Amino acid sequence: MSGTEFQFSCLSDARLAAHALSPSPVWLWSADASRVLWANPTAAAIFEARSPGALAATEFAASHPAVTQVARLAGTLPPGGTPRLERLRGFGASFGGTLICICSRITLADNATGVLVVSTERTGKDLSLPERARRLLSDIDRPAGIFSADGEPIEMTAELSARLGKDRDLTALGAAALAREAMLNGAAIGETAAGPASLLRLGAGNNVTLLLAISASSQKPAVPAPTPVSSDVVPTAPNPAAAETGGRRFPYRFVWQMDAENRFTLGADEFRRLLGPRTAAVLERPWADIAAELKLDPDGLVAAALAARGTWSGIVIEWPLDDEGGRLPIEMSGLPVFDRDRQFEGYRGFGICRDVERLSAIERRRAPEPPAPQPKAEFKPEFKPQSKPQPVDQPAKVLAFPAAPAEPTPALSPHEQSAFQELAHELSERLKHTAGKPGAGGPPDDFHAEPFVAAVAAPTPPRAARNGDAGRDTHEGRPILDRLPIGILVYRLNSLIYANRAFLDWTGYPALDALNEAGGLDSLFIETKQAPKDAEPDKGGKVLTITTVNGKQKPVEGRLFSVAWNNENALVLMISTHLVADDRSKTSEMSLRRVEAENRELRSILDTATDGALVLDRAGRVLSANRSAEALFGYDAVEFAELTFGDLFAPESRRAALEDLDRLSLGRGTGALDAGREAIGRVRQGGLVPLYVTMGRLADGENFCAVLRDITAWKRTEEELINARQEAEKASTAKSEFLAKISHEIRTPLNAVIGFSEVMMDERFGPVGNERYKQYLKDIHTSGGHLISLLNDLLDLSKIEAGKLELTFVSVDLNDLVQQCVAIMQDQANRERVIIRTSLSANLPSIVADARSVRQIALNLLSNSIKFTGAGGQVIVSTALNDDQEAVLRVRDTGAGMSEKELQTALEPFRQLATSARWGSSGTGLGLPITKALAEANRARFRVTSQLEDGTLVEVAFPATRVLAQ
Repeated sequence: MSGTEFQFSCLSDARLAAHALSPSPVWLWSADASRVLWANPTAAAIFEARSPGALAATEFAASHPAVTQVARLAGTLPPGGTPRLERLRGFGASFGGTLICICSRITLADNATGVLVVSTERTGKDLSLPERARRLLSDIDRPAGIFSADGEPIEMTAELSARLGKDRDLTALGAAALAREAMLNGAAIGETAAGPASLLRLGAGNNVTLLLAISASSQKPAVPAPTPVSSDVVPTAPNPAAAETGGRRFPYRFVWQMDAENRFTLGADEFRRLLGPRTAAVLERPWADIAAELKLDPDGLVAAALAARGTWSGIVIEWPLDDEGGRLPIEMSGLPVFDRDRQFEGYRGFGICRDVERLSAIERRRAPEPPAPQPKAEFKPEFKPQSKPQPVDQPAKVLAFPAAPAEPTPALSPHEQSAFQELAHELSERLKHTAGKPGAGGPPDDFHAEPFVAAVAAPTPPRAARNGDAGRDTHEGRPILDRLPIGILVYRLNSLIYANRAFLDWTGYPALDALNEAGGLDSLFIETKQAPKDAEPDKGGKVLTITTVNGKQKPVEGRLFSVAWNNENALVLMISTHLVADDRSKTSEMSLRRVEAENRELRSILDTATDGALVLDRAGRVLSANRSAEALFGYDAVEFAELTFGDLFAPESRRAALEDLDRLSLGRGTGALDAGREAIGRVRQGGLVPLYVTMGRLADGENFCAVLRDITAWKRTEEELINARQEAEKASTAKSEFLAKISHEIRTPLNAVIGFSEVMMDERFGPVGNERYKQYLKDIHTSGGHLISLLNDLLDLSKIEAGKLELTFVSVDLNDLVQQCVAIMQDQANRERVIIRTSLSANLPSIVADARSVRQIALNLLSNSIKFTGAGGQVIVSTALNDDQEAVLRVRDTGAGMSEKELQTALEPFRQLATSARWGSSGTGLGLPITKALAEANRARFRVTSQLEDGTLVEVAFPATRVLAQ
């Protein structure tokens, strides 16, 4: 099955068509969760697919976060069971979002099962209706378009737009009748001005649209210019077997239908003649019997489609031919038909034979000899004047035609041939009833009512119809008919002649011309329906439904009469609208049933929710509870009715819960759910359970809703986190105490070693004697100083981590402090042959910070920059006030720089980089970590940017809240 056929198969399913253009995402997952069978454009956009078809072609890996969830749902959801509300993760931006979805398991027409996921909220990028329609049409490889319920175009493919030209609505396309059938039955198949088309109804409620798709092999037929036909000339049906000299140019089409028992019948006899009498004798039987006897459906494709009761198309059936002994391939399509109560009534469909050459050969072989031309006789119209009626001498079953110059007959399409054949058949049946009855005014009443002859003025001589006279009324009784309270419509064949004001007002058309432009008699879509049981049997009318200008069907009681109108036979339809009250009663009853069904569905959804839900009155009495609330508190539905809202809480939470209820009952709360609060519930067994309670007012304003969530697991997790934090704080405190003790124990002997080494270096008690001993003493003194520096850094770092670093926040002039630090480090920079440059903002305000720690930050940054910048390099120190009103200290050097990985290593304590050995530097590895910790202790933001061989930039930004106004 191609992608287009699969799209149509999915969209013909009412459960999927209702969400086709929804702004909320909807998916249909396969049962194994490996791919998405179908999705609407909004869902495809969430998965970053350009269209639903592109998403359907995507295979999902087993590691995808949504696969495991959908696989679990596929195993737990029963096929055709009650939908369930689920919280699904792994959707939205980068598949990290969470959605509340209604999930159900459904079976498609091809018996494939899937999990339907309907999101209850919008997510992802908002797509406009034209954009959603454009993405849906991108998967259809034939001329197609999306139209509104009124027939106005929303979006269409370039090929369909080129075919339609300026006339872009369904009425101009000649698809108004198909649109009404699609609105009623969900889909329709038939002919349009652009070719054979399928029409599907999308959406639900007030958001209904129509999807029109032209058959892939069809071409827009060349429509000849309309030839005006006189109202007194009846066209004869052409011979269906006659072929043109050059052969057939179009595929052969015919119409078929089935009843509820799948009994196969044809709309015309042309297909019977094509097959032959022996094969045609098998028809008019159930499809299963026909297929078995003629061996039509060996794979059972049509049987499976009929069993699914869905729309199907493109099934090729090999029909046998009597005279050839071979088989003719016919492509068949079908559409299920339902009544107003959605009861299955059967199928309507059409067949197409695309083998044009073979059809031409069959038609040439079967074509009879052309008949000799017959002279045309004059037509003598029959009418009844008000005075003495004169009988008309006219032979039975003979229609006379006026003499007219011979004109070439235009070639008729197969669809027009079928229509003319049906018209000839209907006229022949009517003539059977009028033959031999000179005074009869026309055929008997189609609704079994008595014939009626309208009173007309004095007879006028007949005249031939001219261009523009079709539908023009010259009847002199029109002013009287316009005042009647019943609707009257006069028509002849498919031409509307007159409609009184009551009929136009009731159907909603402003004038008869507007009704003609809308499609004439076909736009009214008149159907018979079962009369009410309490209807009076002697009234003689039939119950009909007529479609108004807005597409709504209304019930009426109708009578059909044959009259002489302007000296020619016509039919009069008289309607009475007294059934409207009955229809409103039935509509109300159906609405009530729909509301009850929706209530049952919502109740089922609430029962599947994990949170308990209670409905309360103003006094706090529990009116109803879902199953989750019953399981949470241990009460059944009967016992809940004997409780109040306060009985469900422990004493310490009861007062707050009742205050929330009083606040809502006094009108101080909003209709939506509030932010909620924590409470302690009391269950039936006497235990306590932590709850999160959310309350709100219902739409009626008299009752309230309380949603209760069991947060036992959350409380347990919170307790574990608190314990973990306490353990971490204890470990940090123990580490700080250990460092303090070790520092004290090591510092005392270390100071002695440093002091003695200084005495020996100064030779206070006499010369050392050997120069090598003097060098060793210098090394001892340097190592001791380095160890003292390491202990000091360790103590500072541990105090910062423990939060015990003593800071004194005062007003600090950052520019003065930076200049002092530059002066201190200038000697070291000179020794290393590094240039220090400053660029300090003149209008920099003072900041609130600890002066000692800020000085330590500046000295550490300058020391690091000088240490890792080679001879001839530069260190630039600057201060500024940025756009966010932050005071920023920047230290930029032209040193070796660091990669991203080396930068992460440098910010870790006791880690030194390879650049230390490269430039001959050494240290404890605590410079940057301590600097970063000191900056954060002063509420500043610390950021390092560095690149290899391009230097390093360090920024310390003090927030605007720490900057003093000038």
